[in-house]
Amino acid sequence: MIKFVWNHKFKLLSIIILSFIFSIFTLQNPKIFYDSDRILQYANDIELEKNKNIDSSNLFLVGVEFNKNIQFEDVIKLQSLHNELLENKNIKLSQSVFNDISLLDINFLAPFGSNKKIENKEDFDDFIKKIKKRESLFVSKDQKKIFYIILLKSDLGEDFNKKFITNLEYKFNTLKASSIYITSQVKGELYIKDKVIKELLYITFFSAFLCCVILWFFSRNIKFVSIVIISVLFSITIGFMISQLLFGGIELVMIIMPAILFIVCISDFMHLVNESDDAKKSKLEYFKYQINNIGKPVALTSVTTAIGFLSFCFSNVLPILRLGVITTIGILISLFIILVTYAICIELNLHIINGKKSLNKNIDNLISKFIKFQNSKKSIPLILLMSFLCLFGINYFEINNYINDEFNKSSDLYKEMQFFDKNFGGYKEVSFNVEIKDDLEIDSVIKFENEIKSMGFTIDYSLFGSFKNLKSLNENYLQELEEKQISIKSRMPDIGSKKSLVLVNKIKKAANDLNIKIQIKGNGYLFDKLSDKITLEILFGLMIAVLTICLLFLIISSFNFKYLLIILIPNTFPIFVCIGIMSLGSFYFSLSNAFIFAIIFGLIVDDSIHIITSYRFNILRGLNKKEAIDKSVRITGRAVIKTTMIIIVTLIPLLFSEFNSISQLGLLTIISAIVAIIFDLIYLPKLIRYLL
Repeated sequence: MIKFVWNHKFKLLSIIILSFIFSIFTLQNPKIFYDSDRILQYANDIELEKNKNIDSSNLFLVGVEFNKNIQFEDVIKLQSLHNELLENKNIKLSQSVFNDISLLDINFLAPFGSNKKIENKEDFDDFIKKIKKRESLFVSKDQKKIFYIILLKSDLGEDFNKKFITNLEYKFNTLKASSIYITSQVKGELYIKDKVIKELLYITFFSAFLCCVILWFFSRNIKFVSIVIISVLFSITIGFMISQLLFGGIELVMIIMPAILFIVCISDFMHLVNESDDAKKSKLEYFKYQINNIGKPVALTSVTTAIGFLSFCFSNVLPILRLGVITTIGILISLFIILVTYAICIELNLHIINGKKSLNKNIDNLISKFIKFQNSKKSIPLILLMSFLCLFGINYFEINNYINDEFNKSSDLYKEMQFFDKNFGGYKEVSFNVEIKDDLEIDSVIKFENEIKSMGFTIDYSLFGSFKNLKSLNENYLQELEEKQISIKSRMPDIGSKKSLVLVNKIKKAANDLNIKIQIKGNGYLFDKLSDKITLEILFGLMIAVLTICLLFLIISSFNFKYLLIILIPNTFPIFVCIGIMSLGSFYFSLSNAFIFAIIFGLIVDDSIHIITSYRFNILRGLNKKEAIDKSVRITGRAVIKTTMIIIVTLIPLLFSEFNSISQLGLLTIISAIVAIIFDLIYLPKLIRYLL
């Protein structure tokens, strides 16, 4: 295999270049997948599957905020907008204060669909009096904010939705209001899709730029830097092309793949060029020597990183599963490209990287300090502190999911969600379907309705009013219904899945006490239920990944369980330390960040592998244990420090992402990488010394 690559390196490079060109043509008009319903669609839960028949994806919430109390002129314009919405054939339902049943004087002579018409100052004064007296859901208590509920017809298409949102924003912005807030699942998906595409380009560009800078800093060889960066870009592009061919498009969560491949590829190159020995007789012999001694742990680290991503295959969420598959393929492709380009580097005499002498000297001095600290008593308080953070993190481990977790607080979407949470009862849609039975009384439904309200749910009465009002109109309402269910539609604030599910259990108990059989539906409820379930699936995948890597090392070490401890402790410890640090800031596991730790484990395990492999190699060369450990730390430690710097630099652009899952990936990985290098250079040698 090694000889084949060497003999055909330029032919293989031609194949890689042709694949890259083909990828460029394939990705000219890529399909970008982002649809939150797909998360629900692939949830493997029978009970939840039954509850997916409610469609709230086209539900729009519109909030208008004025600087002062609503004036007559404002109401006239708002009323005109309301009437315009009612006349739109593509709108299934439009609710506002102007058809709020609680403000309408309904009797048998006035139909439910009547609108409150305001034509003069007298009508306006009467309108304001009713708002103050009856507390309309659609007007805030300070009378400075107005609320609209709009439900579009289904399957109108993405182009129509874009035009509708643009038109809706334009119409409401004609008002002399301080702020307009519009939120919906459709708008959120389109917004995220647009932002992620831009961030993908931004992260790829700046990661490449920063990597160029640090590689130049390490090598002072522009040809070497160019080859490395081009190799990474080839891997990224071919990876996206495979996603396009296999799945018909690219998942938005794959935005993190470029940064991951930059880290993996450049780290592998740094280890290959870290220890050069020009004493070998020929370039082929030198290539064989490097691949047999350095290339094997490089391949092993690529495999372990790939295993970390393969753990996503245990998730039933299609985007996450595809991220795992494509990133794994990308890592393996990058390994092949590295092998070919490294052979070319040797052929062109670019494999010897000296860099700036002062930099290498500083790194060597730093390693010497690590070795000195390793053998001192000062290392004991540090490990005790790390152990405390581990225990703290484990103790405060909890799973909790918020819909707005994905967005930074500066994000427009986050501000919109907070507006509706604070002023109009929330944006999470939850429906309670009451099964109609012969012995069901409307009084029981009214009591149940009041129970829901008392627990913080905001009931959207629609145009049909509350069951209390309906009872006053018609005692035989339940008996006259042709449907087998009556639906109580409600919204709730985003209080987190943990609290939400507690409330749901209380509601189930309340229904049971009233002898009412209910089904709970709505995307808000499904999100809470499914996100917790999916989070557990991802963490389970992480556990499987850890066990798989442990098994791999057992096989390599001929089932020497001491090696298992040596590889397990240095790489799980930093993760728990990181969790402990984040727990001090009220960190919790959620769908947004659970997958991050599989990525972190796959990345930080690499340095431990290189140090352990170097130690075994030095032992085979006849060095005693102390000499072997010291040389491993001194020589391999250079590459470890450099690769850690590469990880930090590459992930810096992620910190500025508008999406929390991306920024958290950057932050948590940087923290874990710093803790990992401390552990690898201080405590890993201790473990080797005492266990092997």
